[in-house]
Amino acid sequence: MSVALPRPPSAANPSPEAAERERDFTRDASHELRTPLTVIRVASDLIAHDDGLSPASRRSLARIQDAVAGMEAVIDALLFLARSEQAPLDVDDVVVREVVEREVDRVRPILRHKQLALHLEVEAEPVLHAPSRILQVMLGNLLSNAVRFTDAGGVVVRLKEGCVEVEDTGIGMDAATLARAFEPFYRGEGEQYVGSGLGLSIAHRLGQRCGWPVRLESTPGQGTRASILFGRINRD
Repeated sequence: MSVALPRPPSAANPSPEAAERERDFTRDASHELRTPLTVIRVASDLIAHDDGLSPASRRSLARIQDAVAGMEAVIDALLFLARSEQAPLDVDDVVVREVVEREVDRVRPILRHKQLALHLEVEAEPVLHAPSRILQVMLGNLLSNAVRFTDAGGVVVRLKEGCVEVEDTGIGMDAATLARAFEPFYRGEGEQYVGSGLGLSIAHRLGQRCGWPVRLESTPGQGTRASILFGRINRD
């Protein structure tokens, strides 16, 4: 029997004072990280123009550049969360399929290493009017979770008109674990739950700010389906 969690418990919401301290820390830490990441990005771009690089070195360099781009997206997302909820949103046209394909390509090497199948099913191609990079971080976190907790079978990503789904055949979650899945640093009970415990929390909070609820459905021992439901910032 599967269980579903459409929205997180109110107990996970911090007090106004704690939320303000968290926003301040997030903003300051994110700004501090921008400088070293910029140095890495500029240096790697310069190295990329070296015609003497071996194919193996060029592949490694591409991984570094991809990691830097991912970290810059995370920093943008954290700064977005650190802003006041009353602040206006900086929005762009976001072609969802492009974001989905990019994130799927990012995890393919990991899936091959674990010998897992990965399928992308495109049923629609929505365009969102939304903050740039936010969907990238949300989807990236959901995909990373799916890969981390799946050792057999595979992962399916479905792009629909009103949502994007990430479904895996992993360990799944029971009702108690599912009820706390959006809490920061919560990792579930047992050795099978690994990671920082921040991925789902960040995805959920970003979704709250954008009007894109994150819905979880899970069956212990069978897998989990995570959905980002596009809401009020959907352009079409």
